[in-house]
Amino acid sequence: MSELQLGTAFDAPTQDDWLAAVEAALRGQSADTLVSEDLAGFSRQPLYRDSETESGLPGFAPFTRGVLAVNDKFMPWQIAQRAVIGRKGVDNQALLTDLRGGVSALLLDLSADDKALSGLNKLLNGVMLDIAPLSLVPGGHGIVAAAALVELLDAQQIAADAVGFVNLDPIGAQILYGDAGPQDDTALIALADKRPGLRLMTASGAAFHAKGASVPQELGWMLAALTDYLRRLEAVGMEPAAALGKITLTVSADVDMFATLAKIRAARLLFANIAAAIGCPDTPPQIHAETSLRAFADIDPWVNILRATAAALGAGIAGVDMMCVAPCTASSAADNVLTRRIARNTQIILQEESHIGHVADAAGGSWYVEQLTQQLAEAAWAEFQTIEAAGGLTKAMADGTIDAALQSQIASYQSAVDKRAMPLVGVSEFPNLEEAPLEAGQNNTYRHAQGFETLRNAAQKAKPKVFMACIGEMADFTPRVNFAANLYAAGGLHAVNGEGATDAQEIAAAFQKSNAKIAVICGSDTAYDAHADTVARALKQAGVTHLALAGKPRDNNDIEAYCFAGCTALSFLTDIHATLGL
Repeated sequence: MSELQLGTAFDAPTQDDWLAAVEAALRGQSADTLVSEDLAGFSRQPLYRDSETESGLPGFAPFTRGVLAVNDKFMPWQIAQRAVIGRKGVDNQALLTDLRGGVSALLLDLSADDKALSGLNKLLNGVMLDIAPLSLVPGGHGIVAAAALVELLDAQQIAADAVGFVNLDPIGAQILYGDAGPQDDTALIALADKRPGLRLMTASGAAFHAKGASVPQELGWMLAALTDYLRRLEAVGMEPAAALGKITLTVSADVDMFATLAKIRAARLLFANIAAAIGCPDTPPQIHAETSLRAFADIDPWVNILRATAAALGAGIAGVDMMCVAPCTASSAADNVLTRRIARNTQIILQEESHIGHVADAAGGSWYVEQLTQQLAEAAWAEFQTIEAAGGLTKAMADGTIDAALQSQIASYQSAVDKRAMPLVGVSEFPNLEEAPLEAGQNNTYRHAQGFETLRNAAQKAKPKVFMACIGEMADFTPRVNFAANLYAAGGLHAVNGEGATDAQEIAAAFQKSNAKIAVICGSDTAYDAHADTVARALKQAGVTHLALAGKPRDNNDIEAYCFAGCTALSFLTDIHATLGL
């Protein structure tokens, strides 16, 4: 009986073999054309090979692969739910519903209400703080929020070593709310002595992310904030080695799952550099993740569920200590029972059904993830060194360095959103005009969709129409009709399709019957050469107030604008709104 051999007769392919195959498939183009440059400042290669990067083992410094050698399968991370005091629908019953539904920690956001502290006893009635730890977002309340938390714990006679998170973050509060509130580092140390289970501060990269920071900026500035807080606590008598264990890291989890995963692994590596520098290399970080609202939209908000799920998946695989998944309505004026339930169930499904936490650092060993982790860590460390060399983060914020960097990064994002190089499903791509937008919330953060949301909201009441002036046969005009209808819908304009013709007067008559005020000519390049000029002239004579053509610009004075792949879509639609007086 012969021995079965599988694959042993083939030589191992080299990278040169792969490159030759790629260039053959690309018909002579270089494989470098497959490299993508991320707007966040890092590149993605088409192929990753064995890396020299040494990321260690889970449970061992530098903790790149996770703090625990073996994950806690019962609770791989704390499931938190954000409760914004003062937000519609946030009351004692909502919190108890969250806790009964699987939430294991409460993220109590005090930032939206100046009087939030006065009603905490009523809000938290029935909440056992020794079982469900509180994690505060103090906002502008500063040290007063810390004192209020201690008062709550004392009132329930909670043990002094019970876990809780004060999360004082004066730098993050300043950039998000413009006011960090009263600060008293000496009083903070006294609270820590009284309740050693409390984590005092957080260095929040999520705060910078919310204002538009890239991934390297978020990590680098978070590290600078951590260093700043270590110095502050040392100044009032707490040694840096002790202070390090009192400061958490808060990161954003974004829709780019792999970037989120690598970012959290890089955050642990960067933290280890600081820990080693102050003589405690075996101190692991406590990392909290919050799903980002940057890609959220108030129009077609159900897509936000998918965005939050992708973000949570990346954070879960990376191995965070606590995670908060935002409801799909989080960027709007109010949440509801359903959207809060979906948000918490997202984490429960990841833990209980997908078993994301059963394997420590499931992505470890992936050459792509390992190299992306290293790349982000190096870029972030460079950001950190630049800030430190210039005098620290507080100085960089005061002299406008951080704001200028944020504005530059936002401009890059907005350019990509405008051209739809960064597609937003339900917003700039495949918009559903039958889905009414949610009531806009009071947001002080940057979101990609805001420009398109403004247009959609302005068009909601009038429901303006655009006539598709189709030239030729259906097979000729359909591709550009679909493209144009999708583009106009992103601005809230409903398409009325023409039947297709070559007679300019027939097309003009169909326009007049459509009750539209604007039109776009759609057809093949061949049809444009033969008929676009006469059709454009006839439509103008028929009363079109704004005439566009789906395709690249041509020499025609009757056509006012052109829409094509890569055009500035947001600017194009804004001009149409101005013409219509919306």
